[in-house]
Order: sequence, then C-alpha cells, then structure tokens
Amino acid sequence: MHSKQLDNALDHFTKKYQEKKLKHINAAKQDNATILSMTDDPISKIAQEKSQVQAADYSHSDLPDSIYGLGSSSPSDVFINNELDLGQVQVYGFDYDYTLANYRDEMSRSIYDIIKEILVDTLRYPKKIKDFQYDPNFAIRGLHYDYNNGWLMKIDNMANIQLNTVHVGREPIKNRNDVIEQHRGLHIAPGYLRNNMFQLSDLFSTPQACILSDVLQYFRENDISFHPRYLCDDVNQAARIVHTGSHLMGMGGRIHTTINRDISRYLDPAPKLVEYLENLRKGGKKTFLMTNSTLPFIDTGMTYLTGSPDWRELFDCVIVSARKPDFYHSRRPFRRTREPTWDSVTHFEKGEVYQGGNLNDFSRMTGWSGQRVLYFGDHIYSDLIDPTVQQGWRTGAIIHELSEETSIRNAPSYRHTLSWLLRLEQLLKEAQSYDARKRPDGLDGMIEAWRAERACVRVELKIVFNRHFGSVFRTHNNPTFFANKIRKFADVYTSSIGNLNNVPLDYVFYPNRTYLPHERVVESLIDTGKVGQPF
Repeated sequence: MHSKQLDNALDHFTKKYQEKKLKHINAAKQDNATILSMTDDPISKIAQEKSQVQAADYSHSDLPDSIYGLGSSSPSDVFINNELDLGQVQVYGFDYDYTLANYRDEMSRSIYDIIKEILVDTLRYPKKIKDFQYDPNFAIRGLHYDYNNGWLMKIDNMANIQLNTVHVGREPIKNRNDVIEQHRGLHIAPGYLRNNMFQLSDLFSTPQACILSDVLQYFRENDISFHPRYLCDDVNQAARIVHTGSHLMGMGGRIHTTINRDISRYLDPAPKLVEYLENLRKGGKKTFLMTNSTLPFIDTGMTYLTGSPDWRELFDCVIVSARKPDFYHSRRPFRRTREPTWDSVTHFEKGEVYQGGNLNDFSRMTGWSGQRVLYFGDHIYSDLIDPTVQQGWRTGAIIHELSEETSIRNAPSYRHTLSWLLRLEQLLKEAQSYDARKRPDGLDGMIEAWRAERACVRVELKIVFNRHFGSVFRTHNNPTFFANKIRKFADVYTSSIGNLNNVPLDYVFYPNRTYLPHERVVESLIDTGKVGQPF
C-alpha cells in the first residue's frame, strides 16, 4: 500500500474520532449536560443532575427522552427478569426487614456502633476501636471478602475481579499484580470462591464491611499482627449477637432493643404498604409474613408502620424467628408464640403467630405451593433461592439501592458519558480491525490513546455510584455477582413494595427480549435508538 493511502487511513480515523466526539459534546450541551471525563468534579455534576431527576421522578417530563438510544427509567418501576402472570398468583408472602420495613441510614450507623462495642467489650479488641465512626459512603452490598488476604472486592457474574475495586482496609491495594498472581489472572476459581471468600449479601452487611475494613486498616497502620480470617470470624460473630439474640425465648438481638426504644429514628410510617396489603385482601388473595425477626420486634415495627396494633389482620399467617435459610432445609416443627408454646402445631389459625417451622410443613398445612405463591424479600440466600428451587415459588426482590442508582443513571451527563464510551469502543474496534501488516505510522499510538481515554471514562462511570466500589449492579461491562443472582432467582425486582400499589392484580409482566452478542447491533442503537438503522 502506498504511503499516501496509509496517511489517508490515519487521517480517516483521526477525522472520524474528532467528528464523533464533537457530535457527542454538542448533544450533551443541548441537554445542559457534559461528558464526565471532561468535567473537573464528575461526582458533584451527577449529584446536581440527580436532584433534578428525582424532582421529575415518575413522569420524567424534565428529562431528555432518549440520548443516543439510551432511555431513562423510573426509580419506582418494577423490573422484570422472567414472565410473571399475577392473575395466576393466589398467595403473596413477605419478609420483614428491608422488605416491608425500609430502614433509614440510622440503622446502619447503629449496627456499626454495636459491633465495635462487642469487639472491644466482649472480644477484647483494642479500645481505640470505639472511637471509629461509620462511613455510609464506603461499602456497598454484594462485595466479597477474601479470608486469606483481607481483600474486599467486587466480582462480576463470571467470578472475574473488578481490579480497581480491590481494597485492603480502607485503601485500594497498592500492587494489583498481587491479585493477579494470587489467581493467575482475574478469574476466581469456584473452589476458592466457595471456601475462602465471604459475600456481604444484604443491607445489614454494609456496616459490617465498614467495621471490618476499619479494624483491618487500624491493625495495619499500627503493625498489629492478625489473621484476616480471624478478623472476619469475629466481626461475623459480633453481627450475630447484634441481630439474633435467642430464638427460643423470643428475644431479638441488641439492634432490636435499640430500635424498639426509639423506632421513629429508624422507620417511617408506610400508608402505601397498608393500602397494598388491603388491596390484595380485597382481591381475594392470601397473604403471609415470614421473617427471621422476633415477635416483640415485629409487633412494634408493624404497629408503627401500619398505625394499628391490629396489623395481624392484614395476613392470613404470620411466622417469626423462622431461621431462614435453615427454614427451607430443616424439619424443625412450628410452635406457638403464645402459651402453651410446647403444644404441637398441626394447622394455622387466623390471628395467631407462629415461630420456627420448616418449608415442607408450611406447604402441607396451608396447601400453598408452586407458582401460585409469590414471595418478596431482600436477601438472595435467605429469601429467594430455596423457595424457587424447592417449591417453585415465584419471587420478587426488594432492592432499595435501585432508587438511588436509577436516579444516577437517568442523569443526562451519565447517559451522555455512557454513549460516548460505547462510541469510543466502536472506534477502537474499527481501528484494531485495520490490517496489522499495513497499519500506517501513528495508528498504534492512536489506538493506545483511545484505550487510555476509555479507561478514564470507565472510572468516571464507576465513581459516580461509589468512589470505592462503583455500582451495586454492574462492573464495567458485566452484571455483578450480586446482580446475576437477582437476575437468576427473582422473577421481578423493585426498590419498594409500595411500587406495586398501582399494578393490577391480573397484570402480566413481560421481560424484554434478551439479545445475544451475535443478535444485536449495538452501534445502531447508539446513533438512533432503533435497530436496523445504518451506522
């Protein structure tokens, strides 16, 4: 190939890059937005736009309808993984914590404070730990802790590590090659994941992750010898004391006592919840409450949430201290919470509350099984997996982080930045496809520059969710390990039970068609939002 042709090829890619970038910049300006990698403080920019998005909320009337094919969704939407016909559902079940009860941030702060007190007073950790303060902006749900190395990290649905999320204590790992050498790459083998890592799966675990990292950081800074597994075991033990208490005596953990003393600090009344449950009852549906929490705790909370001491009338069956996930595998019998507690339970009576029990007896005594049952919960392992696998229940996940993350994703600057990232990746694909034997001088350098820009844009799209770990639901390209479990074991998911308030009881949830890589032309979606348009 002549040098003139080679120069033309280089000019072609240079010109195309400049034209496309200018087009994206101008489109962002029209929406009073910017591309985050071109902003001095992307977090402040997103925070400003997010408040505007939240003001628009359900109607989205103030938002650009579509940004290069990237539409918006409402924080109150119900999202669909699997087709679900509500007309076939006859029984609705609910967990309590973070499902019916949506706690304020004060809950996490109190859990953190109680855990650090237990570590010092009971497990003889250094007294300085009592001075630590909870940081609500550090950890996110779904992280994995490596017992052997003390690493806290986010992994994707393929068990690949997102390298820029690996932390030791409160700091990113200094030598990322240590992680790569440990696993001979970024993939975690199933055996290592199963035996040497602990996942922080629910919202109760975010303060647990924070205190774990804070103590580890303190030990490292003060040259205190420790083993990361012992540290994790001790924090887990303290967390059990916080939450569990005594199932047999109907006593909750220390956090239950703390909340019941001043419940208005932790919960808001939930009139939409009452309306929804009453509508289910009027529609002829059966309802039940099944929770690991104790009756005194549930009674105080539900009375406050519903504004009525007669909250039991909203349910056909109430089960407390269920000990999920053991509930799904054990043969522990049910027992009454009122005296005599030692009498055998052979059937459920309306208005009564039962504790313990197991899934087989529950299905046998109620006759509720299969796809006629829809159960809502917030915890993958305690609420969603076993009912689906063992009894064929339909399931709904309540994921409170959805509201915050959806508002961020709706922000025009986020969407314009994402569209530029997709464009940049398309340009890279084209340039890399050029015959390597005939590449003009300078093209390899251009490709490296584009890769560096891509890395920068990806970091900006990460830190607007959480500076340390990014989005709960996504690594750079893939769903997180946590999000993949939700996708696999929840038919639908949403940020609050109240979002179902206006969904008709015969509504059919239809999921979007899932496209395989060979079925989808992403670049046409970037430009127009329509399949089949030329690039």
